[in-house]
Amino acid sequence: MAWSLEEALAYYRSLGAPQTQTALIQLLQEIQEEHQGSIPLWILPQIAEAYDIKETLLNAIIRRIPRLRLSGTHCLELCGGPNCSRSAQLARFVEQTYGSAPKGVTVKQVGCMRLCGKGPNLKWDGVLYHHADEDLIRSLFAQAAQDR
Repeated sequence: MAWSLEEALAYYRSLGAPQTQTALIQLLQEIQEEHQGSIPLWILPQIAEAYDIKETLLNAIIRRIPRLRLSGTHCLELCGGPNCSRSAQLARFVEQTYGSAPKGVTVKQVGCMRLCGKGPNLKWDGVLYHHADEDLIRSLFAQAAQDR
């Protein structure tokens, strides 16, 4: 049986979506799984209309949950812990080399990742990398460019 957005919307409505954010997150996770690891941008207006909510709410949830990802978007999170001065250097490298970030990439400085001995640390789409350097960032951004 083929997956159907309408059936998924009805199922998660029965679990309390959109009032129950857990059910809404589960719906977004299922959509992501059905679409090869990312949530297509075109689907957000359909969800918003079906549940009579704003797309901005869906976008806020997707940004807040690291394992959720919109199509054509990537998220680079740099450790911002007090002992991670090399992460600050990586943030400067990104800004100087790419401006704020390449199209389709969000760059965030986050709190301490609590892995100081393996730093600098970063997360790319929720995957943790240790001993990060400029070459790693270049390769991740090149991968993002190919995804577009």
